Amino acid sequence: MQSSISYALVLIALSGCLIVANREATPRTSSLNSFGKGLWIGDVLCAGLVLSIFPLILLLTDRFLTTIAIGLALILLLWAGNRLKVAILSEVLVFSDIFLAGHALRYPRLYFGYAPKWVWPLLIIGCAGLGWCLTLEKPIDVYTLGERMSGVLAILLIYGLIALLLRRPSVGIIRFLGRHPVSFDAQVDAGRYTPLGAALLHVLHHGQCRYRLRLRFRKHSDGSTESNSGNPTEHRLLIQAESFVPLHRLLERQSQTPMIDRLMSVGKSGRLSLDWRGAYTMRSEFAVLTGLAPRELETYGFDPYRLATMIPMDSLAWKMKAKGYRTVVCHPNDARFFDRDKVMKNLGFDEFIDLTDLKNRWPEMGAKDALCGHYVSDSALLQWAVDYLHESEVPTFLFIITMEAHGPWDASKFDGAASMTEVERYEVHLGHLDEGVAKIVKAQEEGELLSVLIYGDHLPGLEVLRKSTHEIPSDTAWVMWDYTVLDELESTKNQNAAEETGLKPEMLGGLWFDEK
Repeated sequence: MQSSISYALVLIALSGCLIVANREATPRTSSLNSFGKGLWIGDVLCAGLVLSIFPLILLLTDRFLTTIAIGLALILLLWAGNRLKVAILSEVLVFSDIFLAGHALRYPRLYFGYAPKWVWPLLIIGCAGLGWCLTLEKPIDVYTLGERMSGVLAILLIYGLIALLLRRPSVGIIRFLGRHPVSFDAQVDAGRYTPLGAALLHVLHHGQCRYRLRLRFRKHSDGSTESNSGNPTEHRLLIQAESFVPLHRLLERQSQTPMIDRLMSVGKSGRLSLDWRGAYTMRSEFAVLTGLAPRELETYGFDPYRLATMIPMDSLAWKMKAKGYRTVVCHPNDARFFDRDKVMKNLGFDEFIDLTDLKNRWPEMGAKDALCGHYVSDSALLQWAVDYLHESEVPTFLFIITMEAHGPWDASKFDGAASMTEVERYEVHLGHLDEGVAKIVKAQEEGELLSVLIYGDHLPGLEVLRKSTHEIPSDTAWVMWDYTVLDELESTKNQNAAEETGLKPEMLGGLWFDEK
């Protein structure tokens, strides 16, 4: 049996380890960062986490040294997970990332595929080592199994009560938040309060303000009473191109998108200015569809689809419906990813065609020649979009969310990828996207009345771009055109469009309505 002094020393040591790890993960916003006035919030939370979690693990294992090892492993795992996210996405862990855990387990390639290969053997060895410690160490045997399980339930009950209290309106919490304001920028808040301190403040703010935010952004009309104020004569096609960016402009390589380059010369085009890089598709997607900057949603802004699953919201789709369009979204992936099956309904789409629907209703979309590796190729998908709109009997607003270029861009990405570099694999996908855009242009040349807007949702997480975070901005690109520019396109060869002032994603949809 361990003495009280031993327990106290272990708790102090583990708290110190977590505090050091949390401080090390704090973005260095200035040379005086380590003396910031708000960093104590993270320190206190670290100590509180250790004091509350260590007894729980000890009751579950009934082994003192093994519990210490598990505690150290959890601290190391949290620190390493944050380091990996920062390395790939340039953003610390945020409290809402926990809601993506289910998606990560359901679609592991889309999340865990970016981790270095050596991580997995190390995790296996670590888990095996902890299991070995569990078998070697003798139980403490101070309490019976029933008493220990009663203690576990009591601790969990306390956790639940604390969670309930934090969700209730509290003048004290509001005052505390007033003294420690947050910006809802993950890096800024983490630099001011440490990552864990910022997470605590975000959780407190969310608990106090979530109902206000839901009420503020709820669409109060379901759209059924909105008058049809238009008689559209053309289809409108919005394309969110996965990880699309004109890479040749960033790395001085030969362009793999000659058609898109020409369209940028004759249509409207420019930079899409994003505050995130390498991921967070849902932020770009939400901003384009709703006209809202994610940060306007405060704590919901880290993952805005958390809010959009709960309430109907004003959106580009609702505006299109009011103009007389039928609204359809197509994404060749599981509709449940990012909860899009719920989100798109709340954003006003009449129909959601996911991968299962594509394969069932259009069997050719599941054929090998329609795929590029794991996903439906952009070329095949955009040809499908052209055919779908051509056969549509009513003016349609079609939102395409491509999938082919999603990382990781490893040797198993598609047949022949093993002999290519990561950048070359990505460029294959750019070429397929360009082929698909060329098919859209061909349909327009043949008389299809079609207005098109395409944009990249975020930078690809290529290693060469991750190493140049400070030199290469997080901007992607957008281009908009219709059949009226085709005459100019005929006389335009591969030339780079002049850079325009960057647009924020929340401004893109307004281009169809002449909004500034």
